[in-house]
Amino acid sequence: MPDKIPYRQIHLDFHTSELIDGVGASFDADEWVGTLKAARVNSINIFSKCHHGMFYYPSKCGPQHPGLHGRNLLAEQARVLKREGIRFCIYNTVCWSEDCAKTHPEWQQISPDGALGHRPPFQDHFCNWRHLCLNQPGYRQLLKDELAEQYELFKPNGYWIDIVFQYSCVCPHCMSEMKKQGLDPQNQYERYLYNKRGVLSFMREMQAFLKGLSPELEIYFNANPYETDMANKPELSSVEKRKYFDYVDIESLPSDGWGYSHFPIAANYINKYPKEIAMMNGKFHTLWGDFGSMRSLAALEYEAFRALSLGAKVCVGDQLHPSGKLDPVVYGRIGQVFASIEEKEPWLHGTRKVTDIAVLLVTPTMQWDYQTSTEGAYRVLSEAKIPFDYVNFQDDISKYRLLILPDYAELTDEMTAKINAFTKGGGKLLVTGRSGVVDGKFVLDAIPAVYQGTSEYIMRYARLGDLFADIPKIDHILYVQGEKVEAAPGARVLAQIVLPYFNRTYDKFCSHRQTPPVLDPSGEPAILQNDATIYISSPLFADYAQSGYAVHKLILIDCIKALYGRLPVEAELPNLSEVTIRENDQGYIVHTLSYAITRRCKLMDTVDDAIELVNKRYSVYTGFEPSAVEIVPAGEAIPFTYADGYVSYTILYQRGHSMVFIKR
Repeated sequence: MPDKIPYRQIHLDFHTSELIDGVGASFDADEWVGTLKAARVNSINIFSKCHHGMFYYPSKCGPQHPGLHGRNLLAEQARVLKREGIRFCIYNTVCWSEDCAKTHPEWQQISPDGALGHRPPFQDHFCNWRHLCLNQPGYRQLLKDELAEQYELFKPNGYWIDIVFQYSCVCPHCMSEMKKQGLDPQNQYERYLYNKRGVLSFMREMQAFLKGLSPELEIYFNANPYETDMANKPELSSVEKRKYFDYVDIESLPSDGWGYSHFPIAANYINKYPKEIAMMNGKFHTLWGDFGSMRSLAALEYEAFRALSLGAKVCVGDQLHPSGKLDPVVYGRIGQVFASIEEKEPWLHGTRKVTDIAVLLVTPTMQWDYQTSTEGAYRVLSEAKIPFDYVNFQDDISKYRLLILPDYAELTDEMTAKINAFTKGGGKLLVTGRSGVVDGKFVLDAIPAVYQGTSEYIMRYARLGDLFADIPKIDHILYVQGEKVEAAPGARVLAQIVLPYFNRTYDKFCSHRQTPPVLDPSGEPAILQNDATIYISSPLFADYAQSGYAVHKLILIDCIKALYGRLPVEAELPNLSEVTIRENDQGYIVHTLSYAITRRCKLMDTVDDAIELVNKRYSVYTGFEPSAVEIVPAGEAIPFTYADGYVSYTILYQRGHSMVFIKR
């Protein structure tokens, strides 16, 4: 089946104030499309209307940007893109449209504290747009009119519909509708529930409308369809959102509020599903609208090649200068990366992730963004070169060998039954912290512990046993408050809790930080094991994400090995290297990424250097003896051996991103 979306995309922001004149004055259609082609771009999102509420063509639905002086910029762009065979989607904005907010103040959202448009007076924040209410019937009809007009005029391949968010709105329409639904507008949770339903209703209605224009239209709503919620309420979760999308773009600039862990967390959640995904970063040093900056070549490579390794396409965000001219230096850099992607594409199409380890998501459906434990699981497994999936309550877990419940997994009766069936069928569990506790007791049959409650001590220490032979033998700090348990009958104690002399308070403290440990263990177990499960009484995934104490990671990896056995990837690689495995019908593709993520300023992490690796040996479990192993796309054959299901080989030299094809 051919790919729905291409690998080399540009998202061309064009949010241009009506106060700026000469818009598009330097736009030359042939030069513009020539710059895109030279950069190997084969898909682009172009603007019909921006957050300022300005249209970039003569529209019956709203004001054309006055600085265009009647020029139909969108038509010129669409014409040359069609001529050159470059896929294009039309961008439209929803929640943010300044002119519409001015001309229809009755359509603005009202915050619970009374701010019209959710914008307090005199705010000059970089995202200080007024917020329009998606629940307003008149506004929905206007948006339909805009989309229909654009389809009739330009016949795009699809629509990229932005800012599909509804905040805690108490406008008269929302207040009335909430009361009709039996919801209390004064209740924060019920407001959020109503607005979540409103977003889903909006997408459902707009998707049906657009598919009515043409079933072939490819539709994306920028509404966080990759939210890592546990889907304990599937009708309100990202599971429901994704029904209205033809593909999923994961907007994830590594700066600002995202960071370098955001994209792989989202990708490892949704790259197991059939819908294609794309990573959306930006050419900017910081974030959208950062004129006069560009991403370093190493950073752009790392972000793009990491996307490929996780089964995603690449969409680089840029912002068109008001003059309408693309920067050839920027597109020279993008072109370097896109040319490399183009060479690699034969080994990217139609691949599937290879893993039999799953991590249960722990964020309830009605909460925002992933929890620290989810990030900790990503960091531990990624640094250990262990491929994995995030799973929710709706996913099939029977295909996995190991399921990890990190720290705070709250289980429904249905999920409890599913996990109990999983362990009875031979599946292994790693459980940490308060996961699996319901009404003050563990509900999973395979947990080798009896729950006693949350520990009275904020910080504790762990004295490790023989399983952790390579970890230095001191009493190791547990920074995050954990649980108190007793060993269940037949459980083996792998580590013991050592308590501090007392909790640190304002009037009872010792030294600069935590109170030191007493000399003797408390008799309370820290880590327990039976045939199916290892249980750790502290939330070590959250602890590692917060403190970065390497011992916490090493404890978790040793526990994974004790449950799983020999890991699917063994490689002599530095901690910063990342390994993923994908497969097609011809064999396995092993991706290695080696880039140095550093924090050299107070603002954010960045990448300035690709790392060179020499003579690194790999052993990868395939379960089949290959006919050949080669570095691609170069086609360089590598000597290999095969034993016990593992293919072993050595890469003499690699830099940045490497791909090895293990051919069946």
